[in-house]
Amino acid sequence: MEWQGSGASNIRCPVGENCSSNSNEFQHLSTSQLLHGASAESMALLCQRQQRCVKASIVSSWQLVEAQDQLCGLELHGSESVEQEHARTVASSAELSQIEQEWRLKESMLASGDPSRSPELCSDSSRDVFDKSIINVQSSINYMDQDKSKTFVQKHEPIVKHFGMLRRWDDSQRFLSEHPHLICEATANYLILWCFRLQAEEKEALMEQVAHQAVAMQFILEMASTSQQDPRGCFRQFFQKAKVSHHSMVLFDLY
Repeated sequence: MEWQGSGASNIRCPVGENCSSNSNEFQHLSTSQLLHGASAESMALLCQRQQRCVKASIVSSWQLVEAQDQLCGLELHGSESVEQEHARTVASSAELSQIEQEWRLKESMLASGDPSRSPELCSDSSRDVFDKSIINVQSSINYMDQDKSKTFVQKHEPIVKHFGMLRRWDDSQRFLSEHPHLICEATANYLILWCFRLQAEEKEALMEQVAHQAVAMQFILEMASTSQQDPRGCFRQFFQKAKVSHHSMVLFDLY
């Protein structure tokens, strides 16, 4: 399956869930506040919200691909019921495409940096941390050195997968301390693409686990970018905030 779309623009909350339900709790947090003054609970809520949206993005994007494949398959068969089935499939594909366009609009509003145009946030002081840290697979991969990324995956795939299977903060921090070269965009991108393969195989529980680690990696990279540090030198800050209290761990589904 080839990824299409623009990452955050494809995110759709699952039925019955609302990715922005906690937006009021994040309105007052800037990226610098997150790094220097945010509570452990706020940190965990941010992680939880992003993990849920990443999962929703993967599911809705995969549904769109399946609808498009079904449409192509119908065009290869001739029967009396094809037209009716074709119409239903077109409607499904059109609906998913509309959802994708709506998220692209929201992403552009967030990227503008103008709080008054944000679909969810209206902080007078700063933009929400998610205007940068929402996982955007398409843009990340498009601007990566493809040869370098391929070489990285070939060389480090086993240990990247091992990191993707870790669940406890202590284990993740210890593993990255032993393998600091994994703290990079290539690792985050690989984990997200792995999520898509797992979704295609209907391994939802495993997909959620890998998405958990992909979100953690993206937060580490964002914190490093904001503080203008090497991510290999500041990743412990993320884990320190994440481990402050048991309540934070529960919110991020560690147990």
